[in-house]
Amino acid sequence: MTRSRRLAALTMLAAAVLAPFSAPAETTPAAAAPAGTEGSVYLRNLTLPTNGSAVEESLFVLMFADEPGWADSLTLTIDTTQVGVADVDVATQSEGKCSTGPVVRCVMPGPHRVFERPDDGTSGYMTFGLVSLRLTPQPTAAAGDSGTLSVATTIDDGPTSTETATIRIGEGVNLTAVDDKPRSVTPGGSLTLTPRVRNSGPTAVEGLTAVISTAPGVLAGTNFGNCTYGYAISCTFDTTLAAGATYQVAAPFTLRVPGDAAAASQTSMDVQWLTAAEWEDWQAEYSALPDGRPGTGAVLELDEVDVSAAGVPQADTDNDDNGSHTTVTVAGVRRTDVVAFGAAIPGSEGDHTLKVGLANEGPGTLRHPPFINNAPVVQVTLPAPMTVVTADERCFSVYEGDDQPAVFQCRLESMTLRPGQHLTFAFTVRNTEQVHNEEGSVQVALFEDDGAGVDRNPRNNHAAIKVTATGSKDELPITGPGATTIGGIGLALILAGATLVATPRRPQALTRRRNATQNPARADH
Repeated sequence: MTRSRRLAALTMLAAAVLAPFSAPAETTPAAAAPAGTEGSVYLRNLTLPTNGSAVEESLFVLMFADEPGWADSLTLTIDTTQVGVADVDVATQSEGKCSTGPVVRCVMPGPHRVFERPDDGTSGYMTFGLVSLRLTPQPTAAAGDSGTLSVATTIDDGPTSTETATIRIGEGVNLTAVDDKPRSVTPGGSLTLTPRVRNSGPTAVEGLTAVISTAPGVLAGTNFGNCTYGYAISCTFDTTLAAGATYQVAAPFTLRVPGDAAAASQTSMDVQWLTAAEWEDWQAEYSALPDGRPGTGAVLELDEVDVSAAGVPQADTDNDDNGSHTTVTVAGVRRTDVVAFGAAIPGSEGDHTLKVGLANEGPGTLRHPPFINNAPVVQVTLPAPMTVVTADERCFSVYEGDDQPAVFQCRLESMTLRPGQHLTFAFTVRNTEQVHNEEGSVQVALFEDDGAGVDRNPRNNHAAIKVTATGSKDELPITGPGATTIGGIGLALILAGATLVATPRRPQALTRRRNATQNPARADH
């Protein structure tokens, strides 16, 4: 069985194209979607192998309106009557229910979040897969046969939008990416990586494409004539890969890291190998790489490095091994120290502003991108029973109820935080009556992979938000391991969830007002 959505490089490309965005503060979910809510499902063309292996695909739904809000229900109607070349099994990944038959109706009860439509008409949203499809090629289907799958989306009682995708059959082949071992590099240093691919099947592969993605700013410039350069690099080869043979690019790619990078910072390079037909499917969905330009230099060749004895569409029989992921870690001992700071809020009636966040105590500089484990996620739990008047535009509501404290998660699309600089998030809260003895909290986490921690002292990543009994308006930072904290498990789950979301569809990130940083940290948005 294959899972097409595990394409590592394409997932990273989607994340780069649709960078994480900020959403405004929300109140308790409403009973119906905002007026003018539109929704559509992320549905892409697929090429299935002739050998009968099943392909699993998740359906991601986009919902947007002029004003943010919540939808009470979501209905997907999946019409498989025109597919023909494959059997389609449908299952819900949520609490919804799906009917049976060739036209499947899945109803998912809410609340479902509706995001604000950006002013420029583009859209990029984070969402979870709600329905999964399992497509199994029919035994009688031959390479080149095709059909059509359609999915209609209805939000509450609103209008229905329909998306279609072409499902075709390709000759079964098996490309396998050859992983590079994890590498390390000194601050200010560089290293070279040479992507490799093996034809693991018994059938020759007629042409392929490599999609190469790294974080911005680490890949040295190249200009190969058969590559297109955008948020990722796509290089198309007309090489015929013999069965059992291994190939590598004739010229390596060079990665460089800044000289002030903190030790243990991690970046990576991902390479996804696609057959010619699979690349056509991808281009039909995305048209082209955003901001892409064709290279004008010499053609990048594939060289055969390991030889064994040994015109129609082709599909990979095992997409799980098509991608390579090479981790690059900054060596040395210059890890940094991230410290959370809280605030004190007057308990008197009225509106009050507080500023919370984190400080970099050095000695290393935090940079995101290119280092994924330099990206802070700040969770702010405000004291109850205060209500939120305004939230920092880089923060979005995790929960805000009548009797429970408001919880926000704050992120940045990009950030450079040097030693001694602070990153601050501002909130305005309202007390409708005198408040006593209530506390909130600030918790800072840096994403860590394989135990690589850039923060040398996580014990000071928690701070308290205290209500002053005297009504004083002094806003003094409250930091350290003795401060009030929220459960670490909650933030860990949020971090895990961040790796599961998908950001499908349109190639432009949302842009909102930025309350950049204080004293005087720089946020490179």
